[in-house]
Amino acid sequence: MLCEAAMRDDAAMRRPGESRHLSSALKDMVGAIRTERVDLQTITDFLGRRSIGALLLVLSLPMWLPIPAPGISVAFGIPLIIVSAQLVIRRRSAWFPSWLGRRSIARAELLMVIEKANPKLRALERIVRPRLTWLVGDWAMIPVGLTCLLLALVITLPIPLGHLAPGIAISLLALGLIERDGLVIAIGLLAATLGLAIVILASGGLIVAVRATLAP
Repeated sequence: MLCEAAMRDDAAMRRPGESRHLSSALKDMVGAIRTERVDLQTITDFLGRRSIGALLLVLSLPMWLPIPAPGISVAFGIPLIIVSAQLVIRRRSAWFPSWLGRRSIARAELLMVIEKANPKLRALERIVRPRLTWLVGDWAMIPVGLTCLLLALVITLPIPLGHLAPGIAISLLALGLIERDGLVIAIGLLAATLGLAIVILASGGLIVAVRATLAP
């Protein structure tokens, strides 16, 4: 099956000594980059065949990590939408249109994101392992991709803190895909349901408050 074959290809293509964990790959990536700014295509090329799950995780991390960055929801939400849509159609690796692939982030900002994320990633990587693998089979890519797509769309909406819960859910789903951990996928789907419920309730409360303020 396509997605499972891609995961086997990733393992086969890994260089001797290359860690299977994303935390090490991200650290290696920052160490290898020497330019002041890093574009999205460069990150995608570095991640290679693991880029679908890895990009979902990398792009969702700033949604819940304490990183001060204005406009972060739209800047990261649009690539999240594109990657999630490609997961639905079961692409082996991520693709971006040239105008988006050229979008860049300062190397220092990327380093800050990775430095904040890696301790948490390493802690999670010690727990996750391949299990309940029927939940990461080829059939599961469509519901997981659709869930990530819906969450990514929510992230781009102008809802106060509306990116927090969806970002956590996408991170869990991405980690489950990368490590082939069906239990983490199940937890991620539960987190997605709770996150969407929280966003809907918060949006409803905000609408009621605005109406009450504007009422004569």
